[in-house]
Amino acid sequence: MKTQLKRFLLTLGFMTRIPVNVDLGEVNDEDMHKGFLYYPVVGLVIGLVDMIVYLLVTMVLPETFGIMFAMLANFCVTGAFHLDGLSDTADGIYSARTRERMLEIMKDSRIGTNGAIAMCFDIMLKFAGLYYCDVKWLLILMMPVAGKMVQGALVYKAIYPRKNGIGIYVGTVSFGTVVGTVILGLITMVLAFSWWGAIMFAVLFAFAYLFRIYITGKIGGITGDVMGAGSELSEVLLLILVLIITRFAGFPGSLISYFPL
Repeated sequence: MKTQLKRFLLTLGFMTRIPVNVDLGEVNDEDMHKGFLYYPVVGLVIGLVDMIVYLLVTMVLPETFGIMFAMLANFCVTGAFHLDGLSDTADGIYSARTRERMLEIMKDSRIGTNGAIAMCFDIMLKFAGLYYCDVKWLLILMMPVAGKMVQGALVYKAIYPRKNGIGIYVGTVSFGTVVGTVILGLITMVLAFSWWGAIMFAVLFAFAYLFRIYITGKIGGITGDVMGAGSELSEVLLLILVLIITRFAGFPGSLISYFPL
């Protein structure tokens, strides 16, 4: 139990700015790799923070401000970690350069035109999607989960394309850990969206795998920036899926969707 708690806290500290003020003792590569299991749980923690901010703000201001502050809370909690990955990936992939130059551009801390466009559209699509959702608090809660639960499709047996350095999770996560992540993500999605959740999970996971194939064809593997980009795109895709299902079949929520929040 102590080992699992240690791995969860290690993953939480690595993926967020939430201070983990406990002595974790000696940390090794195995702890990092097996801590990948808790990605959906970390996503849930982030989503809870965002949701609480949304609920508190909407007590005194219109819902639009609640959405904006929830998104701001997400940036503060994560340090815009994944948004930065999306920007770097867009700058590199759409630079129309050689594979080696793409990888160099992705490591550059400066933001280019493609990266700026990707970030702007990511933020606008999230805001618009949340604005038109029937149960905003639930989507605010679930978006970070969606971004984390598909990461196994990106990193399992993937190749790290750079000659120097190594991806912490790329190609190092075991099949059992990925299965555990899938199970946790699937359970959470079903609880949130009933049987529609299983369908949405399959679509998101398939999207992440196709994204992996596309990126690997461009740069020869997966980097941390690509993981971040996959997370951001999966969050947007979840919103779009919910909006489409809602339009044609009604909101796909289960019992937890109808708490009087």
